[in-house]
Amino acid sequence: MSKTLVIIPTFNERENIGTLIDGIFIHDRSDIDVLVVDDNSPDGTADIVRDLQKKYGEDRLLLEVRMQGKAGRGSACMHGFNFARNNGYESAMEMDSDLSHDPALIPEFINKLSNADIVIGSRYLPGGRVEGWPIHRRILSKFANIYIRFILKIPISDYTNGYRLYGKKALDLLPELEIDGIGFTVIPQMSYQLYNKGCTFDEIPIVFINRRFGESNMSHKEITESLFAILRIRSKSLETHVKQFVKFVLTGFTSAAWDLGILTFCIEYLGWGILPSNALAAAVAITNAFIINKLWTFRNGDKKHLKQYMQFWMVYGSSFALNMGMMWIFAEIMGIWYILVKLAVIPTCAIWNYLWMHFGVFRKKDNEVNV
Repeated sequence: MSKTLVIIPTFNERENIGTLIDGIFIHDRSDIDVLVVDDNSPDGTADIVRDLQKKYGEDRLLLEVRMQGKAGRGSACMHGFNFARNNGYESAMEMDSDLSHDPALIPEFINKLSNADIVIGSRYLPGGRVEGWPIHRRILSKFANIYIRFILKIPISDYTNGYRLYGKKALDLLPELEIDGIGFTVIPQMSYQLYNKGCTFDEIPIVFINRRFGESNMSHKEITESLFAILRIRSKSLETHVKQFVKFVLTGFTSAAWDLGILTFCIEYLGWGILPSNALAAAVAITNAFIINKLWTFRNGDKKHLKQYMQFWMVYGSSFALNMGMMWIFAEIMGIWYILVKLAVIPTCAIWNYLWMHFGVFRKKDNEVNV
């Protein structure tokens, strides 16, 4: 049977944790276990869980106490995901311990997982809403989601809610993620990286209820950290693109040197016509570009060399058609010096080719290329 581990990070939640655990086990499903990751709460949250273990069994209700104290919700969830993966669970859910997430929806999450790798409980789908928040909290949440959507551009409606179920594919990918921070910033960072690794998302509408007992564990420091961490995600991606494009341009210069050199040699010394000379020069330049781009620019380790070479030719075929057309129109018909025409064609084709190389031929699964 495929089993799901529900991960509940806690810090000073003794008023809420018992009600939540009872609400999960009321489903009476043998495919659902619960792991409470407690950051050594001084209010005795772990003691409440230990008492409930006598009722539900230590094999179904698990407890991990991290003795270093409050280390953040994000790191607690990552701790739980590692536990789930190391103990053979097929999926893992994260949810808040303050009763803001309705445990009655857990079976619906599990059913949705058949159509996606990650299922998100969304407050902003039709049918979803927030109850009990003051106006400033609603504005902050809306602003955060608009801001993150603008930066990360993932096709989901709720980027910050931590009621989520991760399937086996996503669970197996989690160790590869590079997470910057320990608080609520972890949620959108995980979404962004899993999306770029090919994971699919689905959402269900939820009613998010503000906590009835205790105080929010989200600090102003975590909010600030989250805002800047999102920017760092994109700036890192931008840095990758810049370095990669510089290499692509340098590779283009070497290919252009081959192209112009062979073209000139064939016309000036062999006496060939412009079109056959241009065809041979372009073929040599394309092959040279393929080898350097694969090994150096994009550092692509795919072993399907022939398939990539054919794709490379298809991409360059379109720019080659433009190349030949411009040479024919401007050099043959209009009589413009062929060297000048060639210098005009090269940058136009280079931009077209880079976009296809990065997003197509040499695209890695996570869309982040080592440079």
